[in-house]
Amino acid sequence: MTARFMPGGWHGAGTEWSAELVRGFFTAGDRPATLSPGVAAVLILLARPVLRLHLALYKLDVRRAQFPVDNPERVIPGPDPVRLMFIGDVTVSGYGVLHQGMTTVAKTARFVAETCGRGCSWTTISANDLTAARVAKMSTLDATPVDVVLVMLGVPDVLLATSTNAWKSNLETILEQLRNHTEPNRRVVFAGIPPMVDFRPVPPLGRKMLRLQIDRLNSVTHELASRAPDVSFVPFPDWRVGDMYVQDAFSWKSLHEMWARVLAATTLQALTDTNSDRRESGSENLGAS
Repeated sequence: MTARFMPGGWHGAGTEWSAELVRGFFTAGDRPATLSPGVAAVLILLARPVLRLHLALYKLDVRRAQFPVDNPERVIPGPDPVRLMFIGDVTVSGYGVLHQGMTTVAKTARFVAETCGRGCSWTTISANDLTAARVAKMSTLDATPVDVVLVMLGVPDVLLATSTNAWKSNLETILEQLRNHTEPNRRVVFAGIPPMVDFRPVPPLGRKMLRLQIDRLNSVTHELASRAPDVSFVPFPDWRVGDMYVQDAFSWKSLHEMWARVLAATTLQALTDTNSDRRESGSENLGAS
């Protein structure tokens, strides 16, 4: 689709967008203005140079950032262990913390185990530049038996200006792969993309574009999860205190713990739903016999 600006609005592909609406996007407050999907798509297309700049800065930051240097244990002893799988980018690899036990992954597993009174084991598929497209192309994600898969993707896709259509298609393919290669009763939890712009000072234009892209992709994920009975969506928790950045309000350790508590709560609900389905299935089979 092509579009060009003319007096009175944006014109292209038989669609007109108000110049005032587009202008309002750049002059409004910190949050993006409410835009139609067409306007939002054009803005992201035009903003690709801005996003590419932030992608370069992201890669530089990742090279300099602190990540855990110890080996993950990936097992919490206990009876009837819950089996988890985490798929994601820096949200899985432990950005900003010194030890594996401080990561969102390890803390999620610990919270689940403590609440259930069970053990827990987990596997991870992660890379700092992991995109939904790369995961979708994996021939098999993992044949290991698993109860809940937590998909924590999106940071690189935001910076690459991934379209909503491509994002949706890739997530649907990932779901299909998981259904083909994991147990029938497993559940999938899609984690919302973190508000990256809150974690460091970002110029106003960059903030708006990044927020717009995050909101667009999260909206698609939420809609997809709402249509699938075995899928949940959990947004990133609201952590801000006024206008303070995470460096001022929390440590990275605290942020990982906050995120883990939200993910653990959704994981526990997914496990409850699975047990309920199994009981219903058992009752039906008993009645049939």
